[in-house]
Amino acid sequence: MAVEYLGAVAFVAVLGAMLFAAFKLEPHWASKDGLRFLCNTQEMLGDQPAGRPRETQVAVLPDGSLHVSQKRNMRRRGSTWTLIGKSDSPPRKREVFLARSRGDTGGWTHLAIRLPASSRCVAVLDGILAGHDVSTSPPAPGTAAPEARPDRG
Repeated sequence: MAVEYLGAVAFVAVLGAMLFAAFKLEPHWASKDGLRFLCNTQEMLGDQPAGRPRETQVAVLPDGSLHVSQKRNMRRRGSTWTLIGKSDSPPRKREVFLARSRGDTGGWTHLAIRLPASSRCVAVLDGILAGHDVSTSPPAPGTAAPEARPDRG
């Protein structure tokens, strides 16, 4: 009887820890060059948050704009945004960037992009805000650039 009770308590404790981790941990991935990354973003209407944070794929385009892709209702929707600023007082160990819509985004005017402070893409986004050119990385060793593919004939 005591073993069953102890097992039930352990099961509930594991479920509670998993629930805590699900709400506290944010997804993040960044490519080696920092030009593509996965993070949480939140749409803003004016200066107020609208909706909940969503997992988002972001790609930095050569002109410094951001191509943002979010999954909504089982479909991916992409839009283009311009980076306009960075939060002066972000949460601990986080950086928050603000982007403005460049087209039809369903009424959202701004997008808050949350990233870990140690992420590779923070330096890229800081460079865009400082006016530096976005450079693409060279191809990985052992791979051919798209224009230099070998002839398969």
